[in-house]
Amino acid sequence: MVERRDLNFAVIGLGAFGTTLARTLAQEGASVIAVDNKMDHLDEVKDIVTDTICFDATDPDLLKEHGVTEVDVGIVAIGEDFKPVVLVAMEMLSAGVEEVYARAGSVTEERILMRIGITDVIHPERQVAERMGISLLRRGMKDIFEFGGGLAMFEIEAPESFTGYALKELDLRSRFEVNLITIKRPLDQPEKEGEEEETDMEEVQYEPIGIVRGDTKVQEGDQLILVGTKDKVDKLLDLGG
Repeated sequence: MVERRDLNFAVIGLGAFGTTLARTLAQEGASVIAVDNKMDHLDEVKDIVTDTICFDATDPDLLKEHGVTEVDVGIVAIGEDFKPVVLVAMEMLSAGVEEVYARAGSVTEERILMRIGITDVIHPERQVAERMGISLLRRGMKDIFEFGGGLAMFEIEAPESFTGYALKELDLRSRFEVNLITIKRPLDQPEKEGEEEETDMEEVQYEPIGIVRGDTKVQEGDQLILVGTKDKVDKLLDLGG
């Protein structure tokens, strides 16, 4: 089976979203072609991606000439105008690119993109807003990734009542119908010389502890990575709080 990171990716449009996506794919070891019509946008990723190409991606001849239509996965991340998104997506589909993802700013745009046959639609602003809305309204819920069908991955603050208990004692799967994937634990950050002991304003850094076992105990400050439905995670936070 071909590993996803062995595929060739093209990210077209290097605004804030496209730049972050291209950088992340490259950092994960994927081959990435970054395309934009502004050289200063490409300068931000030129040292990490496989190739950067400055041209107007709505020109089908240039897309082929530069080999962009030969990638395995194309992501059309242009955000200023919808027309170029459709033109580029259609050209990549016509050229036989196996997976094409494109950015939409409205339900109407999403319908158009799905009608022409792209793999999936990107809603960066809406998805960020939905996640922020949930975290603002729901104490302890830090992150969410939707799988569809009501199932999602959540990152939550471990309830205080869980601290000190082993996972087999908490029995999350039976009690709350959620699966615990792993635990992210705060890193011990050495105090820098000359700094005061109070570091509340500094961002806490976390790292996953790996595969968890029944005897793994929840510690204060842990973040739990769970898969389940929102109502089940809400129940866990309500009863655990």
